[in-house]
Amino acid sequence: MKRQYVRSHLSDDAVVLSLTRANAQELTSTADLLADIAEVDARKLYRPAGYSSMFSYCVDVLRRSEVAAYKRIRAARAARRFPVIFEMLADGRLHLSGIVLLAPYLTEHTAQDLLTAATHKTARQIEQLLAERYPRPDLPTRIVPIPTPVAHEFPPPN
Repeated sequence: MKRQYVRSHLSDDAVVLSLTRANAQELTSTADLLADIAEVDARKLYRPAGYSSMFSYCVDVLRRSEVAAYKRIRAARAARRFPVIFEMLADGRLHLSGIVLLAPYLTEHTAQDLLTAATHKTARQIEQLLAERYPRPDLPTRIVPIPTPVAHEFPPPN
């Protein structure tokens, strides 16, 4: 194991400071990554590299899992439409999962209010916020079986 990843020799305060700095750097780096993904996606720069989609580019070239690629592309597209999302991610007001949850509901009319309401909320709290604002119709409480059609027997052809 490389020494740079060993923290056992650091004081408690140094470990907490390191964590705080690394977290801030990751948030900023993620916002930068999304900005780059958004631009590559918008310009379709994955095509000259031989890829038919931004998704396949993220999986094959950027070595992201399918879920990670999906989340980053979805968030990048939302942030390109509403650039304040980049800033909110970079300073920790909003997280990647929250952006993905909010993306389908963001419009010119809803974005400011939704983003403000989602600030510093957990994914579960954002799900609750969306459920309150955009309730879905109840699903039926019972399942009615559909009769199976009776197979008709026909005499074999001669």
